[in-house]
Amino acid sequence: MAALDRSFFEALDQADPLSSFRARFDLPGDRVFLNGNSLGAPPKSTWNRLARLVGQDWRDDMNSGWWKHGWLDLPRTVGDRIGRLVGAGPGQVVVGESTSVNLFKLLCGALRSSTRRTVLTDSGNFPSDLYIADGIAAHVHPDARVRRVPAPDLLDALDDDVAVVMLSHADYRTAEILPMKEINERAHAAGALVLWDLSHSAGVLPLALDADGADLAVGCGYKYLNGGPGAPGYMYVASRLLPGFEQPITGWLGHADPFAFEAEYRPDPGVGRLTTGCPPLLSLVALDEGVALAGEADPGMVRAKSTALTGWLIELTTGRLGPLSVEVPTPADPARRGGHVALRHPAAERLARGLAAHGIAVEFRSPELLRLAPSPLFNRYVDVWDAVAVLERLLTSEHRSLTYGVAGG
Repeated sequence: MAALDRSFFEALDQADPLSSFRARFDLPGDRVFLNGNSLGAPPKSTWNRLARLVGQDWRDDMNSGWWKHGWLDLPRTVGDRIGRLVGAGPGQVVVGESTSVNLFKLLCGALRSSTRRTVLTDSGNFPSDLYIADGIAAHVHPDARVRRVPAPDLLDALDDDVAVVMLSHADYRTAEILPMKEINERAHAAGALVLWDLSHSAGVLPLALDADGADLAVGCGYKYLNGGPGAPGYMYVASRLLPGFEQPITGWLGHADPFAFEAEYRPDPGVGRLTTGCPPLLSLVALDEGVALAGEADPGMVRAKSTALTGWLIELTTGRLGPLSVEVPTPADPARRGGHVALRHPAAERLARGLAAHGIAVEFRSPELLRLAPSPLFNRYVDVWDAVAVLERLLTSEHRSLTYGVAGG
């Protein structure tokens, strides 16, 4: 095997079948972004799309743009684009509000469809998801209960009072993937629905919601879908559940005929029933550009490159940073690993600041985790090499005291 030096990774970049995508993002040449699971980079096409919307379509057509330019249809059309990325057939995905609000809608609907009252979830689930579930139990369905158990105990915790299992497909800290199909099958056998959060999966992991028998899912648009800061999220409801699915925020655009302005609510017969008010056009068209770009890439190639990037991160970290007290809680098995790698060190926060000073952006997660999330569409193999090389210098010659420090302030 060739020696592992920077030229080795430069050669990997030259042979990368996805390398042409990098030029389609607006990236500063002196920065390396390894936080794609927190905020993706802007596609260059987004600027033109927004300029046309503001400086031409909105300016020239004003209110007629809702029909002339199909603005009202965008939640569904972009939803179908996302559906192709997550393995969902047409008419099952729609863009809505934030991921948290969308989760609220679907979790309320799942509880309403059942006589059971327990929400079963991973005790290490993303905190916002847990907050939403607890809030629903306290204020919306006061007879509901939220039961939190460690991920390995989930299947054994299924009983005849579980209405819905609420899980993140990829752990936001370690990137460990839960077995979607197996959990769906076991939950269905126990009479429960499953609601998946795909925020750390869509756009970087192969997903097959329909084929795996998924019931419900939410996800955000600003990570690997590159929709921009605060991009709206999306909702998936399997077609078999849609006809009777009731969500709690029944606004006028979820009505079967919004412009009839009827006094009584009649839900749209399809996925439109999940929507509420006017779509946020500026952020929605930005999301459309990110999703369209992601949809051009072969999903198998995206997953292969993601697995390779994270695999090299783990190998380099283990070999070069392991002796410097850096641990890797992310699974080494690529079948169990999502799109990022977590590194554990007591001085993680200070290391993140040191990386930033060298032009390398990563994410710190309290109390001692660094998340390095290479995006297969715009990150290079040399980015992985450079990040580990800088970390090695920070932990040795430049900031030797970090080895004994504690993350803080």
